[in-house]
Amino acid sequence: MLVRRSLLVVSPLDDGELLNAARSAADAIVVDLASRVPKARRDDARRSASAALQQLAISGAQLLLWTDVEGVASDLAACGLSSFAGVIVAVDAPEAVQGIDAALTLWESANNVPNGTLTIEVVLASAKAVQHAEGIAIASQRTVALALDDEKLLGEMGVAAFDTLDRLLYCRGKMVVAARSAGVQAHALGHVAGEAFDRAVAGRQAGLRGALCFDPTKASSINDGFSLPAQELEAARQVLEAMQVAVDGGRGAVAVSSGQMTDLANARGAQAVIEWSNAVREREATRIHVDLSQISPS
Repeated sequence: MLVRRSLLVVSPLDDGELLNAARSAADAIVVDLASRVPKARRDDARRSASAALQQLAISGAQLLLWTDVEGVASDLAACGLSSFAGVIVAVDAPEAVQGIDAALTLWESANNVPNGTLTIEVVLASAKAVQHAEGIAIASQRTVALALDDEKLLGEMGVAAFDTLDRLLYCRGKMVVAARSAGVQAHALGHVAGEAFDRAVAGRQAGLRGALCFDPTKASSINDGFSLPAQELEAARQVLEAMQVAVDGGRGAVAVSSGQMTDLANARGAQAVIEWSNAVREREATRIHVDLSQISPS
């Protein structure tokens, strides 16, 4: 199961950012060549991308490349055979995802990489993208997740963030439904008062599984928020155990220890909770301890 609780976005042009990213707890590190890199420095970023990926490889995080439709071929060429798992890209329509897919296929073929190896995570950063969320989600079999870029989306819509009013409630909800219908994950923080941990908890409770992150010091809190607390995991196990007893007895529903009734639909939800917890535990077990002496800024 995909575990990208925190997707830390960094510039390949900033050695300090790269060092902090490698030291962070981020599940995924995104080398940004398209989103927040000035156009005038795009070529500089490309020239730095391969070395950045090599620096970050020791972190144990999954490495991704933030690209766009216009520059994906050049971005991939600049990275060579560096070890990255896929790309993240902001698009407005399904056709753009298909264009990215085609570029990845060409790159894989040219580099003797098995077809379908590289994944796509699609970022919704405009009103048009949200409008086409359903089509975007199913445009490529490579797509593993949809993500919401709150800052870019709010800016594109011409509105400001507001502590007590969730201006992106509709956008977030539509993305979750589109992702779930397509069988992929949805990534965003929830909108509640509090720090990154609280927003991640709210996101997890709304069906989200991770979020973009632009501050390495918040990656650990975001990870914790998208991880299940022990009491929720135990509650899910109780639901499955009680449901198994019901099925063995020929019943379709049963009361768990709390007195609440549960049925097959609840059991499926509980199973998904346990599978997510297991995947997170495996991710934590394979985390590599970073040797900072090997990733000092160049």
